[in-house]
Amino acid sequence: MTKLLIFLVLTGYFCAASFAEDLSSAKTRGFLFHAGVHTDFYNKVQMDGSGGMRIFDPAPTLGGGMLIPMKSDFFFLPELNWVLPQQPGERILKNLFMLRADLGFDPIEWFRIRLGTSLMLLNQSGGGGSAEINNGNGTSTFYYPDQSRSSLNNTLDLGFEFLIHSFSLRLQNYIYSPLKDERRQISYSLFLSYYWDKAAQ
Repeated sequence: MTKLLIFLVLTGYFCAASFAEDLSSAKTRGFLFHAGVHTDFYNKVQMDGSGGMRIFDPAPTLGGGMLIPMKSDFFFLPELNWVLPQQPGERILKNLFMLRADLGFDPIEWFRIRLGTSLMLLNQSGGGGSAEINNGNGTSTFYYPDQSRSSLNNTLDLGFEFLIHSFSLRLQNYIYSPLKDERRQISYSLFLSYYWDKAAQ
């Protein structure tokens, strides 16, 4: 499954490039810079001793990318995002980096639809140990990592962006294991972005 998703990612990158009007003269039209919040694994992570699940997490996120015009009113939108270091427990520290690529389309002037993919690099480190936490029906033992570990995941992404002059508001979804019901999980980000248009300079 992992090999298939990596293949789809690489195919997507090459297909995106093939849509460019002229690869030898394709130029970046502008850059975008954004800040927002990120919620990992919507409604899948227990947040308190009474069994409550995570719906929203104000994890600060920063990023930037490029806006590259393509044929048929499409845009290629590569970007790099960083969810700033989080400490979800006393003994855990995690960092999340996103290498992303979207195809964007503007059906109307102020609204953009994004479809793409991400490579998610997650690093977690901890001091070990365990804790007894209520799981909703009783208690379970949860273990903290005792060393630094990294993982790489591929996601299928869908975003909706509202454009206001040089700014935008965006909801970006990331779907883990989209083809497996039992493993599928969804994360999302809310971004405020600023577009710097080179053509206007």
